[in-house]
Amino acid sequence: MQLDQDLINEIREKNDILDLVSQYVKLEKRGRNYIGLCPFHDEKTPSFSVSVEKQICHCFGCKKGGNVFQFLEQIENISFVEAVRRLGDSVGIQVEKSEPVTVANDHMKMIEMHELLRDYYHYVLKAIEEAEPALQYLYDRGFTDEIINREKIGYSPNISHFAHDFLEKRGFDKALAFEAGLLSRNEENFSYYDRFRDRIMFPINNSQGHTVGFSGRTYKNEEPKYLNSPETPIFQKRQILYHLDVARKPIRQEDEVILLEGFMDVIKVTESGLKNTIATMGTALSKEHILLLKKLAGNVTLMFDGDNAGQKATLSVGETLLNEGINTFVVPIKKGMDPDEMIKDMGQEAFYNYVTHNKLSFVSYKLKQWSGQVASNDLVFDQRLKEATSDISRIKSPALRKKVLHEASELFKVDFDNLNFEVDKYIPQSAPQFTPGPRIVTYSKSERAERLVLKHFFKDKYLFRKMEGHITAEHFKKQEHQKIFIALTGYYESSDQFNVSQFLSFVPAHCQSDTISIDEVMINHDPSVEEIEDYIFAIHQEQEELRSLNQLKQLLSEAIKEGNVTERDRLMKAIIDYNRQKKLK
Repeated sequence: MQLDQDLINEIREKNDILDLVSQYVKLEKRGRNYIGLCPFHDEKTPSFSVSVEKQICHCFGCKKGGNVFQFLEQIENISFVEAVRRLGDSVGIQVEKSEPVTVANDHMKMIEMHELLRDYYHYVLKAIEEAEPALQYLYDRGFTDEIINREKIGYSPNISHFAHDFLEKRGFDKALAFEAGLLSRNEENFSYYDRFRDRIMFPINNSQGHTVGFSGRTYKNEEPKYLNSPETPIFQKRQILYHLDVARKPIRQEDEVILLEGFMDVIKVTESGLKNTIATMGTALSKEHILLLKKLAGNVTLMFDGDNAGQKATLSVGETLLNEGINTFVVPIKKGMDPDEMIKDMGQEAFYNYVTHNKLSFVSYKLKQWSGQVASNDLVFDQRLKEATSDISRIKSPALRKKVLHEASELFKVDFDNLNFEVDKYIPQSAPQFTPGPRIVTYSKSERAERLVLKHFFKDKYLFRKMEGHITAEHFKKQEHQKIFIALTGYYESSDQFNVSQFLSFVPAHCQSDTISIDEVMINHDPSVEEIEDYIFAIHQEQEELRSLNQLKQLLSEAIKEGNVTERDRLMKAIIDYNRQKKLK
């Protein structure tokens, strides 16, 4: 599909790179740019940089990034056209869909099956008499029509081939539907039948908003209470955070994730006004979850159930997050209740106020849990004091650390200064802030010349046009530089001024890192034509020297084959002299 370049430029200019990247990466201002952990690879030291001035982003580790279109393509794994459409929608510019979308691979077919069934289940919930008890159950639990429609909650009829026939009529492969977790299989005769029957269907979306699984809840007190999709190529619990597609922007705005135990709680807590809530899918916090949480926000608040299991989970998950260097807080839920029950008990407004006014540091929460243990058990007292000392040292905020120190001093009845002294032993010396930047790369003489020539061409269209007759793509030794030069020819046909964000749409993906690197090259003045010709001469000279060296090596090989010792020695001396002179340059 061909898109108008003016339309592309308008959409690009109306979408700010910082706003877009901030939806996926927690960024901090560092000098003129913003930095964060790269969303494309695992790392502990931030190497992902966003330039508001240039409207580009770039990872100095894995080299991914680009302008707003390229970032969205990479992060969402979508086509350029789809990236343009989405960013156009975000700024009120409609991009016509002039060609049908074709589903290319099994993963996308699985998602398509899920989303078609999701919509059908949702329709059935209010369309058939059999679904009325399920719908009434939702109403009784406080689900309004608005919530049901927004979340696309549905109903799977008590029919063994409802989904089976629906998918078969649309031409989907039954074996693929089984692999996607939508059908079950009789292992004796290999016949297929519905996995979900007579259940309220809650769609589970991935972080991009695509439905990849379901949780089917009984409304008749049957077991299991929840029947979830099995692990599939598109649904892996260790990677799923429920409602992240909805909560990502509020999380960015608040710089806080509120983490709950179950998706039902997320729906209800979101409705109370706390939009930055997500949940795991009934599993312990995985490494993938932790990495994602680090990239989402600087603070994580745990709001688990108020029963014993919920308190144990709070201590376990909180300890993991604290050890990972994440600022961790806890909102205590009333004993024996879950967040949904507490909302019913207090009302939405009162619950919202309770949450916003009752966030304890995780270490403070632990201290409160210990209050009944340390007074009468000296062994526990000693163990908990050592644990508290270590925990407090991991609190990043000096002010909050001091507050919790006072709480610990009061609980353990120890001198504040002595406790502070012990805590200081655990606190590592702060390392200087690291600002990501281009790694030091050694370039050959010709490569340096090529980069300088391209940088001057970036800066001056008139100079580029003037030199077109003197230099072609073939003059560049590095293939990426050839592609960049060719891209400049097309770019300057429609643009008078160089804009790196705009230009990145003209270069192949494997040349984007070189383009950004060249754009960062510092040049002191506007060059004369003669200076550019000197650079070109340097490029030519090294290429000519390389050809001469290769010719000497070829002649040496022939002399060795012929057994011509005199010629062999002469050629070896010539090659050694050449390499010696090369080092002296």
